[in-house]
Amino acid sequence: MPNLPQSAADFDATQRRISEQVIEEIAKQWGSLPPSDFDAWFGRNSDRLVRTTAMGQRAAVAGADRYVDDALEEQGTPSRRLATPQPERLVGVASDGRTIEGLLQQAVVGAQQRVAAGEAPYRAWQAAGLDVRLYIQTQLADAGRTATGLGIVSRLGVGYVRMLVPPSCSRCVVLAGRYYHWSAGFRRHPGCNCKHIPCREKNSDDMRTDPQAYFNSLPAAEQRRIFGAAGAQAVRDGADLSQVVNARRGLTITGGRAQRTEVMGRRLLTTTEGTTRRGVAGRRRGAARAPRLMPEAIYELAESREAAIELLRQHGYIQ
Repeated sequence: MPNLPQSAADFDATQRRISEQVIEEIAKQWGSLPPSDFDAWFGRNSDRLVRTTAMGQRAAVAGADRYVDDALEEQGTPSRRLATPQPERLVGVASDGRTIEGLLQQAVVGAQQRVAAGEAPYRAWQAAGLDVRLYIQTQLADAGRTATGLGIVSRLGVGYVRMLVPPSCSRCVVLAGRYYHWSAGFRRHPGCNCKHIPCREKNSDDMRTDPQAYFNSLPAAEQRRIFGAAGAQAVRDGADLSQVVNARRGLTITGGRAQRTEVMGRRLLTTTEGTTRRGVAGRRRGAARAPRLMPEAIYELAESREAAIELLRQHGYIQ
């Protein structure tokens, strides 16, 4: 396990507590029984929902600048401040620039669309309530992360390490523990809970987490859930974790399902990720321009473990 500053653990615990309290309050305000008129209900209650969300954002950003100082002090690398962060400017607005009201209204529109498609109103309203909670969870996490980022950029020579906050998706796992300079954006998805650990690059090795070690710590069922059955098996067979995860970015998705390509007379899962001359698979296969097989396809084709491992190597999943 990495030697994480206690300040990072404390800040994360505070952020989680804020998120839990705000989402619990939002769930009460939303309720489970559908109103007779969704728009009218939102018109009456939007101010209260926005105030609750803003209250959570304000709490999430309040301690971020102090956290940056504490983390650097704990590592013995205090840094001179070049500017003064203004985290309160993050309150009352969504991380994509919309108003909080506009973001929450998206859930109401979604509920109306579900009802128009034939879904029962109570189911549509409950689904919208889940959407709202995810939206707000993301906004609170974004506020805390962005405020931390302001503290990082405001101090000389400071970057950050990405801290994994389990349970995590495959995309977060492969990014865990990397050192990023102050100007590097924090890649995240809705519901992502990963955090910044402010640090100097020379200290980053002490806090880097090992994605492979995290994978190995998971029960087999969790490995399959997060990485897919074939992806998890590929990693257990020695495939590079990041290659298995990144390959899925090149899948062709139609109607919510990955599409298959005809390869060697069979319809198999393939990806375009990494197939250029600069990509891992592209370099290993030289001039070959055949589609890159996904681990699922490799396991369909291979008649032995040895053959599977050789195909995993050829397609850039294993060294």
